[in-house]
Amino acid sequence: MRLRPGCLRATALSCLLAYASTAPAQDGAPDLSWIDRQALAAGEVVVQTGKTAPKVVSVDVAVLIGASARTIWSVLTSCEIAPEYVPHVADCTLVETFNDGRSQIFRQTVKPAFFIPAFEHVFRLDYEPFERIEVSRIGGMIEHMMGSWWLLERTDGRILLVHHLEIDPGLPVPRFLVRSALRRDLPKVLRAVRDRAEAGA
Repeated sequence: MRLRPGCLRATALSCLLAYASTAPAQDGAPDLSWIDRQALAAGEVVVQTGKTAPKVVSVDVAVLIGASARTIWSVLTSCEIAPEYVPHVADCTLVETFNDGRSQIFRQTVKPAFFIPAFEHVFRLDYEPFERIEVSRIGGMIEHMMGSWWLLERTDGRILLVHHLEIDPGLPVPRFLVRSALRRDLPKVLRAVRDRAEAGA
């Protein structure tokens, strides 16, 4: 598949929010030791930020959702509705499906601010149905982006949705601004996913 030149142009902070998203497959379960269990049980979206390398910012976000893994999965993988709840995403289009439906490539149009022209961002999703989604960057100026979504079943019937993202914008953007943007906007995405999934349930 050949990508148009426009698909390969992106700015650093705008790609952070292109799909609430994000890593090549990893074995085992995610690290949950950072989660504030009291806040989680109270219905809050819990978040932590840090760094995994000198220029790489990391963020972890988690929320409890009272819906089935299948219902939550449907929300997460319906890229066409992303503009309704993901900040700065104006459009999302499926480009290609392969690996017997276990992998897909999408193109999004992102409009980060009124003074910044819209641009296209291209990413790949790899699926382990109803358990994990891996998201990897294909096009853009970002130096490094990888992450995962996990849907973890609990004994009370709810799903613990956990998202991990690592990113190096590749441009001279202060890392505290990157962390601030992630801490502000990714919880909004998880709240929207929860609301939509619970309404669908």
